[in-house]
Amino acid sequence: MSTPLTLSEIANMIGVEEVIIRQTLERRDEDLAPYLSVLDASGEKAGANASPSQPQTLLLAREGLPLLITKLAFNIPTSDIIENLASQVLHLMLVQDENAGLTSKHQELQEQNDQLQHLIKDLQKRVEALEGELTEQIQLREEAEAASRKGFWNIFGRRESRGS
Repeated sequence: MSTPLTLSEIANMIGVEEVIIRQTLERRDEDLAPYLSVLDASGEKAGANASPSQPQTLLLAREGLPLLITKLAFNIPTSDIIENLASQVLHLMLVQDENAGLTSKHQELQEQNDQLQHLIKDLQKRVEALEGELTEQIQLREEAEAASRKGFWNIFGRRESRGS
C-alpha cells in the first residue's frame, strides 16, 4: 500500500475543507474502512477500543481517495464540484505544460552534456598526445645532455690524462 494521506493533504488536493473531510472519515463508512488508518497521539495505530475523546490522526490510503471524493460529492453542491474539478483540470494542464518544458530543457541539457563529454574525450586525447610529445622531448634532451657530457669528458678528460 502507498503512503497514506493526511486530512490537510487531502483538503489541498481536492479543494474541500478539512472539517468536512474529517466528518466524512469519522463516520467510519464500510466502503472507506479498508483505506482508513487511525493513529493515536503517540503515532501508533489506535485500536477498536480507542475513545473518540482522545486526539486521533486520520489517514487515508491513496487508493481510497476516489471513493472518498464520491462520498463527499453527495454532500457538496454541484456548482462547487464543477468549480473544484475545473481548478484541478487547470492545475493538471499547468503541470503538463511544466512537465513538457522540463522535458525539453532536459533534452537540451542532455545534448549539451553529450557535446561536452565528446569535447572532454577530445581534450583528453590531446593531453595524452602532448604528454607523449613532452616525454619524447625530455628523452631527446636527456640523450643530448648525456652525449654532451660524454663529449665534454672525452675532450677534457683526455687532456688531463695526457698531462699527467
